[in-house]
Amino acid sequence: MACMGSGPTTDSGLQGTDDLSNATAIPGDPARSRGLRRQRHRGLCPAVSPTPLPAAPTAVELLALFTRVRSVRVATGELGPTRLYDLRAWKTSWAELAYLHRLAGGGRHGGTVVTSMRQLVSGIAALHPSWKLTGDPWQDRDCHHQSVRRRLSGLAGAGLLQWRVGVDEDLEERRTELVLLPVPELLPDELTAAAARLERWEARYGSALNTGSPIAISDVKRAAAPLDACERRRRGRQRTRQAAQARRRVGSSQTNSAPPFGTPNKPENNKAVEISSNVEETTNACGERTRDTRPNAKAPRNAPPGAAFDENSSAEAAPKSPESASEKKGSGADRLPEFDSTALVARVGARSAQREPLLKDIAVGAERRAVELAGWGLDRAWPVGRLREAWVVARYGSRAAAEFGASAAGPLYPDDHARLRRAVARYERNVAGAPDGFPTGGLAAMVHLATLAGAGAGPRTLRYAIGAFDQLTRRMRAHATRDSVTRLDAATRRAERRQHPRPTRYQFRLPGPFWPRWVTLDAQGNPVLDHGFLTLDEAAASWAPAPNTEAYRCVARDAYLLAGACLPPHLDGRTTMSMRARGQLPPANRTPRHSELTELAHRTGMSLQRAARIAEPLRAAMLTSIRLADARHARESAARLQRALSEMTSGLPPRRDPR
Repeated sequence: MACMGSGPTTDSGLQGTDDLSNATAIPGDPARSRGLRRQRHRGLCPAVSPTPLPAAPTAVELLALFTRVRSVRVATGELGPTRLYDLRAWKTSWAELAYLHRLAGGGRHGGTVVTSMRQLVSGIAALHPSWKLTGDPWQDRDCHHQSVRRRLSGLAGAGLLQWRVGVDEDLEERRTELVLLPVPELLPDELTAAAARLERWEARYGSALNTGSPIAISDVKRAAAPLDACERRRRGRQRTRQAAQARRRVGSSQTNSAPPFGTPNKPENNKAVEISSNVEETTNACGERTRDTRPNAKAPRNAPPGAAFDENSSAEAAPKSPESASEKKGSGADRLPEFDSTALVARVGARSAQREPLLKDIAVGAERRAVELAGWGLDRAWPVGRLREAWVVARYGSRAAAEFGASAAGPLYPDDHARLRRAVARYERNVAGAPDGFPTGGLAAMVHLATLAGAGAGPRTLRYAIGAFDQLTRRMRAHATRDSVTRLDAATRRAERRQHPRPTRYQFRLPGPFWPRWVTLDAQGNPVLDHGFLTLDEAAASWAPAPNTEAYRCVARDAYLLAGACLPPHLDGRTTMSMRARGQLPPANRTPRHSELTELAHRTGMSLQRAARIAEPLRAAMLTSIRLADARHARESAARLQRALSEMTSGLPPRRDPR
């Protein structure tokens, strides 16, 4: 019974489904009436009326507007009172609004941006370190469009923009339209509160407002800064190069020589490409023929056979007779002309003179960028490429940077970049102790150090120069804070915390000072001092470390600080560094590292202490045996590689004689 009625039931069911979909479709929505199937040819979108591009709001203005919007949410109970100020959300809105202003500045409609949600997600993802793009724009849009819409709604609530979904003439959603608006009017109290909150954030997290959160935007001031003239020119040149490459790809594309589908394969339908006779064999720098044919510039390449050419070009492009070809094959002297060094030098000189104006322009630009970098501060990021280029310009000259780029600066790792920022901050704090002739800016001092290294012996790469600059700033800090009362007070407080730690949760009695048992104590429980050294207890004197160790110096330093006495030079690292820099103390005696001992420890995997316990003759014999074994293994590996290469080339056909 079920089988007999299956046909009519199915037809009626399908018909009923179509009627239901048509009945529930929204009037005037052709996409829903077609069952959410799009047309093959999309409808046209209406033209967008341009609007003036407003100025971007400042950080204080945006924070005031942001607080105004969140205060409404707090009043309605959507947010708690403690969430009135949100640094991460404000940084995100600031950086994304700056991106929209840059997007509008590069468009053609002023303050109106015509884009799509895919493009917004792709552009904003570069600001968020936690956003991971898959490469599929539709999948990325589905993952992050909710966050983008939430931020756009927040900016629209602040009165900074208007956004809507653009539809075409068939009322299908096609694009996202944004209209940037000028900054609304703010009250003085709102601006004052926003400025105070921003100052509090900068005092806590620094001028860059980096909280250390893995999902927050880092260097928000750099991300929200407008593009300078140099960056706009660079992006313009990049767009020009991309357009030129696209034109070359289109111009160099080759069509299929096969006849169209369905056309008979006849000679008139599949003509062979005629090779133009207007080609010549070029020569390399040494005058030898390179078997490369290039079009002659004296006549068009695809000229018809009967066209009239220049006399010289026709004589050069004339086909060679069989007799001349046979003479050329039989004569080796005609085939390989003699090497002319004078002509080679002349050609190289001509090409160098032709390239000289370009090198001068590149050198001038590199020198200008190096001077610009010298004026940078800690309030912005430092691109690694600009640091390496400025170092090469200052160390080797702008001409070297124009010819060879920034390769002479060597690699720069993230640890070196962070070390340079710490050194620049230390230099600017202690600029009063800078050597004579050094500028006040940190990066300017780094560039000045590079010029001094270029004048004489000094570091050759940027990484070692950063190390030298770091040591210089440490000496400057030692000179400036050698007799600082603030530093000594902080050291005294740290010593008190070490000797009188806070009681634990279940500790009912405060412990006394934690002095070692080998220290002699007086009646008050303080160590007995004797001309910069500790008086040792006779019963536990064997437990005391050596006076030149850090363990002994730490205990003696705490004893002097808690007693209120002046620290001796050998117990104060900054005083020692300052006196050694001024020549008042001899340099530190550093034990040289034993090269053979280090090599043995590296090759065998044992520690340096264990390798030092081995007798020297046995150590030399072990090292010699290891070196001989390594050399034998290297020869065997090279022989195996040669055999493998010979087996690979044995099955190939014989090479054709180039003659």
